[in-house]
This record gives sequence, structure tokens and C-alpha cells, in this order.
Amino acid sequence: MNAAALTALVDRWRPETHTFHLRAGEMTPTLQDVSMILGLPIQGEPLCMNTASDGWREQMANLIGMAPPVPENPKERAPAGAPFTWIRTNFGELLPEGAERDTIRTYTRVYLWYMLSRTLFADSGGKLAHWCWLKALTVLERRWSWGTAALAYLYRQLDEACRRTGSRTGSGGIGGCLLLLSVWSWDRLSVGRPRILTARPWPHYRHNLDREPTWAYLWDNVSEMTSDPKIMYRHYTEELDTLTAEQVDWEPYGTYYRIGAGMADLNPKCLEEARFWRMRCPLICMWLVEYHQPHRVMRQFGLYQECPPQWQDTDHTLHRLDRKQQRKITDWPVHHRGHVTAFQHCLEAVRNAGDVEIVSHDLAVFNNYLQWFHESTRIELVKPAYDDDILYDPIEFNELAQSQHDTFARRGRSTSIASELNFVRSEIQKTAEECETVWDQSHTDDKPIGPMRHFIKNTVRKMRRLANLLGCRDTEITATSSSEEAEIPADDTILSQGKKKAKRSAYKLKPRGNAPKRYTPDDYVNRGKKVVIEEDETPPRRSTLRKMRNDEPLSSEEEEEEEQGHQEQQEQQEQEQQPRQRTKRLAVRKQPSRRGRRGG
Repeated sequence: MNAAALTALVDRWRPETHTFHLRAGEMTPTLQDVSMILGLPIQGEPLCMNTASDGWREQMANLIGMAPPVPENPKERAPAGAPFTWIRTNFGELLPEGAERDTIRTYTRVYLWYMLSRTLFADSGGKLAHWCWLKALTVLERRWSWGTAALAYLYRQLDEACRRTGSRTGSGGIGGCLLLLSVWSWDRLSVGRPRILTARPWPHYRHNLDREPTWAYLWDNVSEMTSDPKIMYRHYTEELDTLTAEQVDWEPYGTYYRIGAGMADLNPKCLEEARFWRMRCPLICMWLVEYHQPHRVMRQFGLYQECPPQWQDTDHTLHRLDRKQQRKITDWPVHHRGHVTAFQHCLEAVRNAGDVEIVSHDLAVFNNYLQWFHESTRIELVKPAYDDDILYDPIEFNELAQSQHDTFARRGRSTSIASELNFVRSEIQKTAEECETVWDQSHTDDKPIGPMRHFIKNTVRKMRRLANLLGCRDTEITATSSSEEAEIPADDTILSQGKKKAKRSAYKLKPRGNAPKRYTPDDYVNRGKKVVIEEDETPPRRSTLRKMRNDEPLSSEEEEEEEQGHQEQQEQQEQEQQPRQRTKRLAVRKQPSRRGRRGG
């Protein structure tokens, strides 16, 4: 489980809509994900019971045969539940062969209690199995709607975690079914997605299809994140800031009519309640009531996304209901009577609805939705790298190096690409709006050329300064601290000032010579044949030897040129031979003296 990626994702959660707000749009786990990943039932009674804890030790002893001991200090208040260490110590051994039926039911009830408390209804502490979940297992045959209860509990944990109110210390811990949240994120988002390792074979049971794996088994063997969580949290936050709709896998389970086709041995429980996936209903879990709003994320189902989505109040009074703060309320079936009735009516409406006409996803409509969504909410958490007014004056690189963004990149362990991208994106949007405004005004002005030229000049300056912020060294530099621009001297001017140690300009590289001619297949075909261009005024010169081979007579002008060429070659050869002969004579004169010295 990637804690850094989950934390970065939780920061995008909005309690008023129960969705993650991303640049790609709204996204959230739905009842479809509960069925595909967990295989839990949606139909059944809402998990809503009386949570009174008076005499819970006696009731626990009646159900499983024992209970945790009473604290030695009578003033110490112990929570209603059992530590996980106590459960593993007393029920961790395997059942002996030939165990009685009551013993088997006891161990089954404890195992389910342990699994529910560790996976579906885990709290931020992660040390205690609460008594209320064991109480729900009093009658094992009772059919609860575990799927809606698990999703409601996850929604409430996300509500508290995004506001840093999930624990008494305000540390922002999170509970709920993090397996559901992790697999949901891996299926759709590349941010924090692990690498799938070698798949492990599943032991198939032909005569019991309910023991086949769910969709989560595709992520059974994955790599772990071993980097520094603080650095990776910052990295994941930047990635979520730049994630676009085209980079999201909206339908990982398959298209609308081929859901689950990508997994051959999928558990049939994952698909048997597909008609309830888009049900708009209250989700109930004991004292919690959260609303399921699939109409805000219809793109996840491959269907038409209305714009704007119909608003449904999540009722802030329901969010104030907490098991710790509202201790006087224990009879939750009576307190949530209206929501329980509404949930049952929603189930009955879906059962009697029959075939429902659907409208497939439309790209143009979804683009309109994204435009509305970007204007209506906050989608960027990373601050822009620079202030808005930095492009109004020429870039001072010495001052730029002291900015917070560049200082952090210089002293830290990574660079913030998202902050630069957010700044560039906002500047491009503002420039585009300014262009539209100036263009509209040009149709109404009598003399629009002057203002248009002034605007174009300022826009060019801003774009060059923007390029300089991103590492370019464009043609604009500053000679003084003022906002006036200075012309860049050419390299030839700098080098010809008479100073031996003159330096070339760092802003304009000296052009190199002509690039070497590269060999092409045409050169191989026409090798030995010089191409004659008809547009040339004078034909190419041919050597005397070639003319003799072609038996063509030489003209008088060509004969004079040949003679002059021969004379120049002879004079050059004579000049080269004279110093060589002189050096040979000097060498010959010195040889006897060397031999005499050696002989002496």
C-alpha cells in the first residue's frame, strides 16, 4: 500500500460532492467498484443497529465464549472492543479435527469479526476491533448490505481525513477499506501505480464458483514503494496537478456491454448486481449516512455526463453525527428511520425498473463539462513558481536565482515541474484572453494598427521573458536594473574591440561554418559525373586530359589558360625544391664532424 500516493489523493477529496476534484474531472469509488473489487452484496438490510455498549463484555462472552479482561485501574475507561493482539492470541490456532458445530461457528464469527475490523471498517488507530461489528454477526444468516456500508464508511473516513479531523490529535489519519481505494486508484490513475510482478496461480474450484477471485486479484503481486514518503508525496501531488482526462483509464473493467471480459475467471458475485451500480441512494453504516452520487461521475461508466450535474446536498448535519461525540444517541434505526426507508425504496425501484435506456459517452459534451468544472472548483494544489507580474519587466537572472522556487530546487532533491507548468498555463490563458479582447476592439477602432502593433510588441516581450524563465536565454537581456531593454552586441563587435581577452556573448552563439556535405544515394549513382546546371552562365571547365580523351580540339583561350597553369606549377615546385636542397647540403657537411668526434 502506497501511503504517499493515498495521502496525495485524499487532498483532492471534497466532502460536499463525495468526489475527487482533478484536472481530468470528478472521480470517486462507486458501488460498481465495491462489487468488482470486493464482491460484497448491495441488496439486503442497511447495516443500522443499536450501538449501546452497556454490558458488552457479557454479550461478547455469550457469542465467542470469552472477553477481554477488565482494566486494573477502575478509573481507566476501556473502549468497547478487543485488541487485535488479544484476538490472535486466543483464536489464532487452527481448529482441531472433529470440532463441534458450536465451536466452528464461534471461530467463524471471530474470523469474520477480525476481517471486518481490519479491512472494511478499520479506524485510523488500527489496533482495536470494535464491539459493534461483532454484534452485527450475532445471526450469521442475516443478510446485510455490506457493500453500501463499506462505501459509506470509506466516504466518512475520507471526509475526516481531507479536513485533518480523523483523529483526536488532528494528524489526519485515515481508515476504511484502503484496499478498495488503492485498487480503484491503480486501475484508473498512473500516479502511484505499482509494477505488476509475476502472477500467482489461483486454486480454482469448479464446483464452487463463489470461491473464484475478484478483480482485485489482478493486483495480488505488485512491487512496493521504497523511496522517501515525504519526497514521493510531493512528487505525487505534482503529478495529480498535471493529470489530464486523456491520461485516465476511465473504464478499466471494460466497456458498458463487456464489463469483466478482461478477467476469464472472475467471481460471478462481481457482476450479478450490476443494475444497482448507478443507484442514487443514501449509504448507511450504523451512525453514518452518506449519499451515493454516481450521476457526477458518469464518465466512469462510459455514459453521457450531464453538465452541470444535478446538485444534491450532502447535509452537514449528518456529518456532525459521530459515534464519539453523539454518545447519547444509540438507537440508530429509529434516528435514521427516514434514510432507511429511502434506501429500501431505491432498491425496490431498481428491481421494478426493467431495461433502462442509456446514452453513451459523448466527447464534445464531456469537454463542455470539463470547461464548466475547471471554472467552478479548484483543481491545482501546487502554487505557481513565480508571481503574476514577473513578466512585466525584463528578467533579472540574479534576482531570479534568489526566488523561492529556484532556491528550493537548488537546495532540495527534486524540481517542481508542476509549479512551472501551472504558471505557464495561467500565463498562456491570460495571453489568449488578451488577444481576443484586442481583436474584438480592432473591429470597432478607426485606427487599430497602432494599438495592435503595441500589443503585439508587448506580447512578444512577455513570451520571450516566459521562455527565459524556463531556461532559455533569448534575445532580451538587461544592461541595467531599469526596465529598459538593451540591444545585444554581435560577437564580431565584441571580438574586434582590440582586447585580447574579449569574451563571446553568452546570449548569442557564434554561427559555425557550412555543414559538411553528407553522402546520399544520388551521389553514388552519379559518381564521377559532375552535374551541369543549365542556369549557369559559364560552362564548367574541363581538364586537358579529358578533352584529349574525348578528341575535342582546345580553343585559343583554353590553351593560354593551360600554359599559365603549367608555368605556375613549375615555379611553385622550384621554390619548394630550393630549401630542401639547402638543408641536404648542410646535413652532408655536418656528417664528417660527427663521425670524427665519435672516432676520437
